This record gives sequence, structure tokens and C-alpha cells, in this order.
Amino acid sequence: MDLRTKLVFALVAVSLASMLALGTLAFTNAEALITTRASLRLSSLTEAKAERVELVVRGWQEAVALLASRTQLRRSLAAWNRTESGGDQQQIRRILGDALSSSGVVEGIGVFDLDGDLVASAGAADPGWATMTDSVGPDDEVRLLRFTDEDPLRVSYSAWLRADTLPVGTLGVLLAARDLSDVAANRTGLGETGEVLIATRDPAGRIRLLTPRLHVAPRPDSVEIRDDRLWRMLEESDTPVTEGLADYRGEAVWAATRRISAAGLAVLVKFDDAEQRADTNELRERMLGVGFSLAAFAILLGVGLGFIFAKPIHALAVVAGRIRDGDLTARADAARADELGLLADTFNSMTTELERRMTLLQEFKTFFDESRDMLCVAGTDGYFKLVNPAFEKNLGWTEDDLLGRPFVDFVHPDDVEATIAETEKLARGIPTISFTNRYRCRDGTFKRLRWSSHPDPETGNLYASARVLEDTGA
Repeated sequence: MDLRTKLVFALVAVSLASMLALGTLAFTNAEALITTRASLRLSSLTEAKAERVELVVRGWQEAVALLASRTQLRRSLAAWNRTESGGDQQQIRRILGDALSSSGVVEGIGVFDLDGDLVASAGAADPGWATMTDSVGPDDEVRLLRFTDEDPLRVSYSAWLRADTLPVGTLGVLLAARDLSDVAANRTGLGETGEVLIATRDPAGRIRLLTPRLHVAPRPDSVEIRDDRLWRMLEESDTPVTEGLADYRGEAVWAATRRISAAGLAVLVKFDDAEQRADTNELRERMLGVGFSLAAFAILLGVGLGFIFAKPIHALAVVAGRIRDGDLTARADAARADELGLLADTFNSMTTELERRMTLLQEFKTFFDESRDMLCVAGTDGYFKLVNPAFEKNLGWTEDDLLGRPFVDFVHPDDVEATIAETEKLARGIPTISFTNRYRCRDGTFKRLRWSSHPDPETGNLYASARVLEDTGA
């Protein structure tokens, strides 16, 4: 893989990694913001529903307190307690009838004496009134007794009736609880799956829903268990819970509760998790679409930048390839005013110097090969390292013959000792001006040679030239 391809891949990888990191950060922050907003909305709706229920309960209490405050009713009951007169009882019935007809929420009223016996009543009656004397404490003015089991839902209250601050009996009031159902039925701001449930606990501590469910439970036998678990998880905190909850359908939900202590009620507002995460899912899809578009752009940008950045380097590599193939006239474009321009200029200078030296080398080679004198490079180890063609022309030995044996093997036996002595002088750095010895030719004859030699102390090489003086057969 060439540098240009590597650079393209690197730029694309960096671009994609940067966009992935930025996209992940943006999505995480946006998801947190959406979740926080939805949680605040859930908390706000729950608070609003709880306040509405409190208003309903307060209205019930005020209606009961208003009935209990009727002076004529309290006086008539006090008189009944003294005389048990039929006239007083008739007066009480008339007062109760007027109260029932003038109220749109009261559906039944009962008046009881201090012994708990019914004195008079109007409208519907609640069986729970029979025990209300025991349930109403001496300090209670108005007390919620219970929510009835029949449909439509009603709520039963009791209150003391007093004359001159002294109790003269108790008042039982049965009120329509349709306002409670209206609060749950109002789904403004709850979306498609939002639901309001209002519940209380029965004497056994079990959850009892007072308002109908919005959805149909798939398994009725498991509804109460799931509801109970859901309420238990929420009743200890007013903070919305967004994870780990399932409603009576088994659906994952977000939920929050508020308690109305005065009535023993709790309000639960919930949404399906899927609906709450719809905005997040939509954001994810949009960001994926944008991400794919940006990724394609990043790839194109990376490829473009890679080619732009790598172009001068690639051009420099092309020039280097031409020089490697022997074209010493090749030069790189050094017009850039940056590091690549400096590199190209330096490269051109080196190529110029190489061309000059190659020219000198070629000239030396021509001189070396065409010289009539025998030119050679030898070592103090006694071997030739390089010989020119004049050796073969004059002595008949090939280059391989001469390089493969110690040079004293070609020296006349009578000149070997002097030749070795001269080589030792050269090894000590003393040049040879003129030294004569005899060399054997390939045909067995000898030729007298005059040598001049210069030693190189750094390399240990001996640079020598020899010229034939005369032929001799000895």
C-alpha cells in the first residue's frame, strides 16, 4: 500500500472517528435532555392531577361541613335528644330533604343520636353509617369513612353535630364521587398512552383502584398483583421513575405518584415507555441519516484531501523511481514554499551531485578500461581486488585468474622475496615510486614490469600501475 493510499485511509478514519465521537456525544446529551424534559412533564402532570384531586376532596369536606353547620338541624337534634318528639324528627327530615335537593353532589344524608341510632335520613343510605359513631373521634369535625363498592362510585363522610359546643349526634353524608372520575378521565397532555389512576387502600392494606383503567389487561388474574407492585414502588417517593416499571398490562412504563393524605388517596400518572422514547428514537433515526450523509462526505473529503496532500510526495516518489532506473536528469518540483519544497530542493541537489559523480565515475571507468598501463587495486593481504583489461592484454590472465590467487603466485620465484618486502613497506604507508619485478604470462613466459603504488592507510588498499619494460623468457 503506497503512502497516498495510507494517507487517504488515515484521513477518512480520523474524520469518521471524529464524527462518531461528536455524534455520540450529541446524541447522549440530546437523549438526556429529552429524558429530563419528559420526566419533568410527568412530574408536572402528576402534581397538577394531585392538586385537582385535593380540590375535589376539599369540596367534599366543605359540603359536609356546611351541612353540619346548619343551626336549625343541630337545635332540632338537641331537642330530639331531650324529648324524642315526633315534631322534632319531622323537622329534621324536612331540613335533610331541603339540603339534599339543594346540593348537586350530596346523594344521601343520615342523622344519628349520641347512641348511634338513626333519627332521620334522606336519599341513599350508606351501611357504613352504622359504625360511624365508633369511627369518629371526639376531635374530628369531618371524617372520610370509606369509598363505596357500587357503581357509580360514592364517598361516605361523617361529622359531629354540636349545640353550644356539645355533641348532640352525628351526621352521615353520602357524596357522588364523579368529580374524582372526571379528574382521571381528563387526559389532556397525557399523549396516546398516558393514564391517570386514583387509588386507596382497603382495611387489609391492599390497593383498590377507584377510577377505571384506560387499557384492557391481557390477564385479569395478574392485574391486582402488578398494580400493587407498581404502587409499592412509587408510593415511597415523589420522584418520577423511568426504568424498571411494568403496569397491569405488563408494559414498560414511566410513572409518578402523589399522595393526598387527608383522604387516604394516591394519584398515579403513567406513560408507556415506548411513547416516551419515541422522540429519542426519532432523534436517533435522524442522526443516523445525518451520520451516513456526513460519513459519505467525510470519505469523499478524505479521498480528496489525501490525493491533494499526497500529490507532491507521490511526484517525488516518481522522480526517485526514474533516478533509480538511471535517468539522472529527473528533477522534482521545488516550487513549494513548505517542507515538501525544501525536501524536493534537497533531493534535486543530491541528484545533481550524484549526476556529477556518476559522470566522473564513467570517465574514470573509461580511463581505467582503456589505459595501456596495467592499473589495479590490491590489498596488503596479498590479493588483487580490481584489475583493468590491460592485465589480460599483456599477461594473458583473465580477471578471475588474477583475483582468485595471491599476486605473488604470478611473480618470478627470484623476485618473490623482494616483492613481499615492497608490499610490507606499502603496508607501513610508504609509497612505491619505482619497483621492478617479473610476472609470469599465461603462456609460461615472463615480462618485466615497473610498478608505482600508493597506499591508503584508511582502507588498507594499494593503488598501483605497472608498465611492461621488456619480455624475458627467464
